[in-house]
Amino acid sequence: MNKTGGTDEDIAARRKKAQQAFAMLTPVWRRKDLRTATKITIFNTNVKAVLLCSSETWRVTTASTKQVQTFINKCLRRILRVYWPEVISNKDLWIRTGQEPIVTTIKRRRWKWIGHTLRKGERNIARHAMDWNP
Repeated sequence: MNKTGGTDEDIAARRKKAQQAFAMLTPVWRRKDLRTATKITIFNTNVKAVLLCSSETWRVTTASTKQVQTFINKCLRRILRVYWPEVISNKDLWIRTGQEPIVTTIKRRRWKWIGHTLRKGERNIARHAMDWNP
């Protein structure tokens, strides 16, 4: 978070790191002997994990989620070799790759983080932070 409570800088930095991870794996995306499912697994574990690191703490806005979702869709289209003028909808893209909208993923990660924090002891700093009111 920055001084004004925004998370746009963190999201931009995460997106840049994920772009670098995606670019490093270009030889994998170009291979024709790998199944699409294998490529999607590599994408989820190496690119999407970098992108969504600490997303539980992001202030989710329409603009920020649109940026992240656009990046993911672009990567998935490149993995599937779907280029313009060939067009498929985002929903079809997600079905073909077994993905879900990024808002749902962030919400799921947030609930897991909250559950993890609530299971901590009463004297834990993370538990106190949940009750803190600035």
